[in-house]
Amino acid sequence: MTPKLSIITINLNNRAGLMATINSVISQTFKDYEFFIMDGNSDDGSLDIIEQNREHINFWQSEPDSGIFNAMNKAIKLAKGEYLLFLNSGDCLTSNNALEDFIKHKLFQGDIIYGDYQYEKGGKVYPDHLSPYYFMRTSLPHQSTLFHQSVFELMGYYDETYKMVSDRAFYLKCFLSGKFTFTHIPYALTLFDLHGFSNDANYKNKKKKEDERMFRELYGLYYNDMKTITTLHQKLSECQRNTSYGILKRFKKRMGWK
Repeated sequence: MTPKLSIITINLNNRAGLMATINSVISQTFKDYEFFIMDGNSDDGSLDIIEQNREHINFWQSEPDSGIFNAMNKAIKLAKGEYLLFLNSGDCLTSNNALEDFIKHKLFQGDIIYGDYQYEKGGKVYPDHLSPYYFMRTSLPHQSTLFHQSVFELMGYYDETYKMVSDRAFYLKCFLSGKFTFTHIPYALTLFDLHGFSNDANYKNKKKKEDERMFRELYGLYYNDMKTITTLHQKLSECQRNTSYGILKRFKKRMGWK
């Protein structure tokens, strides 16, 4: 019987994070899933954690890879679930019934179904409606997104020439193709680990370069138009920030006033 969900966890020398993610997954009230762990040849005791939880893991391997997206692609080729969820080590579901609430939500339909993020302090709510311009500014919550298996069958895998932004590139490529239904469920599915690879300040310049290459490749003839819109939007936002209302709003936020 085909499982409803394939949960895929990528790990490299993050023993504590891996343990937290495994505990989060196996404590779910929703049980119709298979659980994969793709380890990049860790030497910090991560394998001990995997061994201790073997009975809860459908497939795992530990071998060198060329990066996060290479490991994710390996797992996609093995996954049998109707939907795929990428929950990397250190990321946890927000409660024991998070998956059940999300999958049984009245809005759960479509090809790429995304929820919201919860952080240790605060969170982030994503828009219901998307546009090509949206992906110039930001991306969707990868650890809170369920991808239908058919998405990868039609679009292929993550572009491994990108080391940091391949998830964003994949979202954009799917959106621009017009082949898939994107659905937002207003539910914080994942407690996102802000200490991960993509949020490391040391990679900021590299990420910026990858973003520019991605935009040029995927927007093509519309790249310059998108850049112009982005610049104008930034200038408008700056003007709004410098109004009396904008200054007062920032002051109230800093003071914790409502």
